[in-house]
Order: sequence, then structure tokens, then C-alpha cells
Amino acid sequence: MRQKRQWFALAGVLALVVGLLPATPAAAAGVTFKAATLNIYNGLDQADFLHDLNLIAGKADLVGLNEVGNRKALLQSWATDNGWWLYAPGGTNQAGEALIARKSAFDVVDQGSIFVCDTNGPGEVPPARYNNWVKYRHKASGRNVVHINAHAVASIENAGRPEDLPRTKCAEAQFQGLKDLAVDKQREGQVIVSGDLNVDFSADRAYGYAKFPWQVFEANELPNLRSNYNLYGEQGTGTHGNRHIDYVYFWKRLPAYQLMWMTGYDIVGGTKSDHNGVVATFSVEQA
Repeated sequence: MRQKRQWFALAGVLALVVGLLPATPAAAAGVTFKAATLNIYNGLDQADFLHDLNLIAGKADLVGLNEVGNRKALLQSWATDNGWWLYAPGGTNQAGEALIARKSAFDVVDQGSIFVCDTNGPGEVPPARYNNWVKYRHKASGRNVVHINAHAVASIENAGRPEDLPRTKCAEAQFQGLKDLAVDKQREGQVIVSGDLNVDFSADRAYGYAKFPWQVFEANELPNLRSNYNLYGEQGTGTHGNRHIDYVYFWKRLPAYQLMWMTGYDIVGGTKSDHNGVVATFSVEQA
């Protein structure tokens, strides 16, 4: 009888422990898709550009591209021929942060582009910056997914510390603009943010500058954005040299309201560009 009481007590403890464990991300009823980011160096020749475009497109359903504005016509032709949506608005600078999505997986609902800043004026380096976005309907789940894409100016960070340059102010405005846009769009659906932010993840988290991505986007508060590196660590040696500066984020809600989860990611090497790609896997509950 004593052994039976001990068994029931142990079973009760186990049930309590199981009840306290967090729910498994991405419920079994969820459906998956992949979202990616890749900065394709704008100095590549056409063959190398297409190599990188096909490489990243072969691994994802949504892709945010950087530095592709000078290939807008080629992108449009490629998208038409291969069954992809393309959003690359305006001139070279604005179109540089293009978004593409598989027509078989998504329908376009809405799209837009927000001018952020132009550090030294038209035609001067660095180029003007824009935050581009597209709202899609994910066919398999029936959910809206908003993909926001951006490319911050370079040479703004050293070991997590901001460089005292006018361009750094531009980047700070862009980061805050991305956060504000994500907050706005999360009311309309699930949100993904991607791009080359030119700030190293581990250095940024260690130093914690208030106007850089770690503090503006994440800082382990909810609801908020969450990056692939925060959730799953820094894979490989970097996405640009030894720095992890290319990101995929999603809007993480309070647990009771979470409908989409990032379940993992991969670094995509073998590019002709000076950047590696990042591909994140998402699971979203069906509507």
C-alpha cells in the first residue's frame, strides 16, 4: 500500500512538472514556410547575380533582398518567368530593398515604401534609405503575413559602439522606423523583418547601445521583435566576414496571442556576394 501511495505521489509531481513546461512552439496544426534575407553585392556581373538570386530563392518562399536596385528590370523578368511576386518600387535606391514571394504560396494584399533619410543628399554616398513592406495572404494558413525589408548604412558600429558620424543618425532613425512599422503592421497580421542592418548581433547585445537593434527591437521584452540569433544562436562564422549583420526577425506576441513561431534557421553559404544568406523556418496556425 505504501508503494502505491508513493507511485501516485510521483505521478502527481510529474503531471505538475509537465503542466509547467512551455508549450511546444509551432503547434502540430501549423503549416510552415521559409523566409530569407540576402544582400547581393551590386558589383556582381549578371551571371553571378543570377547565381545568388536562384540560390536564395531555391531555399525560401519569401525573400528580402538588398543592393539589387540596379537589377530591377532583370528582377522583374526573372520573377515573371519563375512565378514570383516582386515589389521593387521607385528608382535604384528605393528598389534596392526588393521583396519577392512565391505566387504558389502567397497572394499580395498591400504594399508600401517609407523614405527614412538621405545622409548627404541626392547622388551622394551613402544612398538614401527606405523601409519597404508587403502584406501577403499565406494561402496554406489563410493568415496575413507582413514582410518588412531594409538595409542600414555601413560603417556605423565598432564592437557594438556607435560611430560618431552623420550616417549613424540615419541608421538610428531607420531602426526606430522599422520598429514603429512592425508595431503598426502587427495589428494586420504576422510580421517578419529582414535585412542587412550593418550591426553585429553579439557586439550589439554585449554593449547595448540604446538606439541600435538589440535595444530597439529585442531586449527580451514581449511583445517585441525576435531575431534568429537571439532564439537559436549565431551559426557559422558570420554573414559578412566574421560579423552576423544580416537578420530575420518576427513579431513575438504574448503566449496567449501567438499564432506564428520561428522554429529554426540556416546560414546559406556558397554565394558570389560578400554576404551569406539567412533562411528562417516559420510555422503558423491555420485561420
